Amino acid sequence: MPSPRPIYQATAIVIGRTNFGEADRVIRFLTPDRGKVSAVAKGVRKIKSRSGGHLELFGEVSLMCATGHNLDTVTSARLVWYPHKLVGDYARLELAFLMARAADRLVEPGQPAPALYAVVREGLEALDNGASGPVIELWFKLRLLSTLGYRPELGGCIICGTHTDATTYAFSPERGGIVCTADADALDSPMSGMQIKFWRLLCDYPYGTIAHVIDAASLATDTLVLCDCFYEHHLGKQFRPTI
Repeated sequence: MPSPRPIYQATAIVIGRTNFGEADRVIRFLTPDRGKVSAVAKGVRKIKSRSGGHLELFGEVSLMCATGHNLDTVTSARLVWYPHKLVGDYARLELAFLMARAADRLVEPGQPAPALYAVVREGLEALDNGASGPVIELWFKLRLLSTLGYRPELGGCIICGTHTDATTYAFSPERGGIVCTADADALDSPMSGMQIKFWRLLCDYPYGTIAHVIDAASLATDTLVLCDCFYEHHLGKQFRPTI
């Protein structure tokens, strides 16, 4: 008689789902302690399934799983929190998909990710509370890059180290941060002192603080494309919000 499979418990956010067989789904979870977890939820697509409503995309759940050879199996799931206010708001829903998809692509199974979990949870909660547009998008992208160890260099020229208020800078995605105009290439984009300071705040502060920054919307709108270029150069995947 086979020995029972080890059971583990986790707090998790649902970041992806794929139909499996006639009534099952493979659910992809982001967890603080185990990174990304993929587990089969058996019978979850049946109309009378008790667990279906607890495993909706973007929901935070209290989870119990049985360890498997290739895939774990969900043995119980209880919904803890869900961003109900996103329903019907296309723009915010689009950003929620971006957050979930980024975590799904970038988090490794078995690698603890408490800081990244906190960023995704904070981002979804901000969207549920009404955040939308380029500020929350840029905040999430820069916080994600910082958490993954890809924070852009914003303290001074990445080539010569110059870091005075009188220096004018450009942003170089290829070289990983700001460069003074003397070291900038023709393809580098000018970046003002206010834009640089704003990015520093985005990398370090919670969204609730960023939302109160004067001119945050215009600063984010003008520099969002630089963040996307940086991301795509260093991580090799497009980073655009699409459902």
